[in-house]
Amino acid sequence: MMSFLIGCSHNNYMKFSGNSDHWEGQYSATIDSHSENGKYIFHYKNGDDTTIFKNLKIVVNDEEPSLNDEKHKGATIQIPSSCNGCTVKDKEPIEVTISWNGNNKETFYLKSDH
Repeated sequence: MMSFLIGCSHNNYMKFSGNSDHWEGQYSATIDSHSENGKYIFHYKNGDDTTIFKNLKIVVNDEEPSLNDEKHKGATIQIPSSCNGCTVKDKEPIEVTISWNGNNKETFYLKSDH
């Protein structure tokens, strides 16, 4: 019975990762034919729990800001992502642009780990 339940599962797990000079990031998601539930995690390489960012803005794939925070404390940022009835991500690289502290900006790509 257990193998039957496992055999009928249509969920896929995807993971993307990448980094820039100051940031490392990943996106992981569980995907079925019409929905995607995932999470972005970005970490500032030279920071810790006491790091404070001003005007932190994260944009994924040139869409509206996924995060736009006037003041953020901590070097790790987590952003949940989910949709139902949507076109799920394929294995194309995900473009990420992070701006912080008024004059810093980096763009990098999260690429499929599969």
